[in-house]
Amino acid sequence: MKSWILISSYLWKDTWKRWFEQPGSVLARSLVTCIMVFLSVVFLVAMLVQVERLSMEVKEFGLDNLLVVETVSPDDLRRQAVEGRFRELKNWGELLTVKKLLSSARSGTGDRYGVVSYDDYDMVGLVQYLRYGYPIFILSSSLPEGLLVDLEFEGESVRGVVLKPDDVAAQLLQGNTLFLPSEQVQAVEDKGYSKVYYLQRASGAPSISQLTQAIRQQVKRDGYGKVEVRSAAAIKEKLDRLQKQQGAMRLGMAFALGGAVALIYGTLSVLEFRQSVYVSALMRSFGVSRVFLGMRTLFENILIVNIVAVGVVYALSVGYEGLFKVLRINLGKGMDPSGYFWGQETLWVIVAANVGVLISCIPVFWAMRKEVGDVLD
Repeated sequence: MKSWILISSYLWKDTWKRWFEQPGSVLARSLVTCIMVFLSVVFLVAMLVQVERLSMEVKEFGLDNLLVVETVSPDDLRRQAVEGRFRELKNWGELLTVKKLLSSARSGTGDRYGVVSYDDYDMVGLVQYLRYGYPIFILSSSLPEGLLVDLEFEGESVRGVVLKPDDVAAQLLQGNTLFLPSEQVQAVEDKGYSKVYYLQRASGAPSISQLTQAIRQQVKRDGYGKVEVRSAAAIKEKLDRLQKQQGAMRLGMAFALGGAVALIYGTLSVLEFRQSVYVSALMRSFGVSRVFLGMRTLFENILIVNIVAVGVVYALSVGYEGLFKVLRINLGKGMDPSGYFWGQETLWVIVAANVGVLISCIPVFWAMRKEVGDVLD
């Protein structure tokens, strides 16, 4: 037992001495590990963020909801395009309709407010706000409810009371929005607007895909207008494709990382073994097994690769915000990706790196098959 401790102590001191005498070897392995782990973790975590963001969008939008945005231009208005041609969607569930104007309002502090107009038909979906008796109102999640706000819109002063939006309105409007009756902004509507239809599908209604197909067929038949149809079904299809790609990319990055580590570590390990082959043969002649000597190389490489990998992952988990800004990775509302860096994606990367280390040691163990006498001769 004492001899094994002495041998282990000698091998460790020899390794430590070699690191200081030949730092290029350690630095080369550390640099390769750092670059490959950095690229792998960033790529896989970025894909995971996209998957999570799409999952949140599907959950927030709802699988039984449909959004139709019709862009009405002045040419369409001169052509006397059919007003509210998708209003029949009300037969298949609860329908909210509004007109988003191209112009915006400005507060005294310079803040911009989106502007929405509504007519008698649109009032059906706005009853929960109009029941307070204010024809002009502002939906805002940030301002205190009941606050009176003075705004400037198209050169005129407008005063509105702040009301809290429900979940649907908050999702559709995205920010402070001023609501005005259509008869007060007819001249602004003539410049064009976006007609928004938001359907919460009833249980017995046609499927979202059938309704989407019917809308597109009507647009094609009418021959005018730019209409965008959004639904969680389309987002779900994109999410499913991304999840399939995520699995393939996880395997691809694991193979690339493991291959690079095996190649670089294996090459350097063989070179170092050749430099110390005489000492290794001498120790084997004293009864030290070749497996024990080979484990020195394995332990050394595993130590380097895991220290570097954990250090890179920790640095990314702390400073990901600046990196995500540079890479233009958009985070979903309330997402905290710092935990993603210590999840399954990182485990794949670290396991792949360690597998690469194991492969890199095969040439060393193979070279130790040479008989001691052949080496010492």
